[in-house]
Amino acid sequence: MAESKENKTLTLAQKDLAASLSNLSKESEAFEATKQAIREGETYLRQTERIEVKAFDNSFVEEMEGAMESLSKIVANPRSFLREDPEVVEAGLVKKVSSRSVAHLSSHAHFVQTVDEHNNVIPKKLLTTFTEMETQIYENRFIMTLIRRCLDFLQQRYVYITEHGETYDSDLLLLHTKTEIDGLTYTIDTRVQVREPSKDKGESARNNDLLLRLADLRQKFAYFLYSPFMEAMKGAKEVSSPIHMTNILHKQPDYHKCFELWNFLDAYESLGISYDVTETNQRFDKAYYDRIYSLLATSLLTLSSHRVKDRVVHNAENSDHKVYEPEVIFTLEDETYDEGRFLYNHFPQEKGKRENPLALTPEEAKAEQDALKALIAEQKKAKPKIEADILQDKDRLVLALAKARKEARAALEKARKEEEAKRLKEEKKAQEEAAKKEKEKAQEDSEKETEGLEEARRLAIEEGKKDREEERR
Repeated sequence: MAESKENKTLTLAQKDLAASLSNLSKESEAFEATKQAIREGETYLRQTERIEVKAFDNSFVEEMEGAMESLSKIVANPRSFLREDPEVVEAGLVKKVSSRSVAHLSSHAHFVQTVDEHNNVIPKKLLTTFTEMETQIYENRFIMTLIRRCLDFLQQRYVYITEHGETYDSDLLLLHTKTEIDGLTYTIDTRVQVREPSKDKGESARNNDLLLRLADLRQKFAYFLYSPFMEAMKGAKEVSSPIHMTNILHKQPDYHKCFELWNFLDAYESLGISYDVTETNQRFDKAYYDRIYSLLATSLLTLSSHRVKDRVVHNAENSDHKVYEPEVIFTLEDETYDEGRFLYNHFPQEKGKRENPLALTPEEAKAEQDALKALIAEQKKAKPKIEADILQDKDRLVLALAKARKEARAALEKARKEEEAKRLKEEKKAQEEAAKKEKEKAQEDSEKETEGLEEARRLAIEEGKKDREEERR
């Protein structure tokens, strides 16, 4: 593979820098002395190679893909049953009188209007049965819940993988030195990192394929969510584990396959992505040590020749003046962000001699006791405010989550309406095309019928001519 222009430039620059530093060390005794002072000072070097490899778990993808055919069949043709609802209505509305209607009328004489001289009963009202197709059975509610659960399951993993799934290979070099030259103390801290996208040990193609399959599953389950089946299940109550093993779930293959997917999701607790990180420390050889000491010496000399006091006129515009008053600092944050040399505990006051150096004086004991009381009182006073802040933060979080859910529902509703409008437009177009074809066919049939009539008329005329000729003969 041809070397890129950038890599070629870096390689040439590295060779030029190595040659320059090597010549400088040979020709300049002062530069070599500076390097030696750094060697004798407090110096820390570390270089670490970090290899990151991500691995996707394909078990849940394969499990869902395996159940996709069964889910598609159920969504397209769900199980249902006829529900019979008995109702007493006006006799004129009854289309068919059953034995059940007669039995009901015999036990409810007040629904009889009249009885004629031949003992014929004329009813005023009769019991009839209205039948309705019932789709919201337990098994279909199970499928409805499974679709929503699978979509949430996939959404969480897809978002995490797309936002946090990128891995990198990197080298990190840490340099620290503290040395004293001519009464001046020089401290250098350097952090250099080079990073490139990880090849995942040859698994990049497989990981990308799994990510595409994951996106395809999300799309299919999103379609299921807005299918006519889910519309028919609107308002139905969701089910929860443990699932009741009905005859349909046990014996019908498609429903049973979905039941197996439900059990798999119950047992699956992983996020579906793992990271394998390998860190290897660099072993420094003599030439590499010498190169790094040369770079540290270069940084030290650059700073020494560009001191602020030698180049900048101190005035109110470019000076930042601070006053530090010694105080006791307890937290790590304070230790990190404040100048440690000005802390009180670095300059302890001299205490008077005492008979027992380990015992406190009464004044010290009282002072510590008062300080402890004040601290407890302050904490007690601050506790309600802390609890109120926690509740306020929790309320804000709840509101933010509710807002996010509302926006997500609005986006889904908008997408559903757009899809419905598109479907209606396509249906209207198909109906118009069908009507056009039907009109053309009717016109063709009419033309054919007209042609048939003309032909029959012509044949009848010819037959009449023949008959007349026969008569003349």
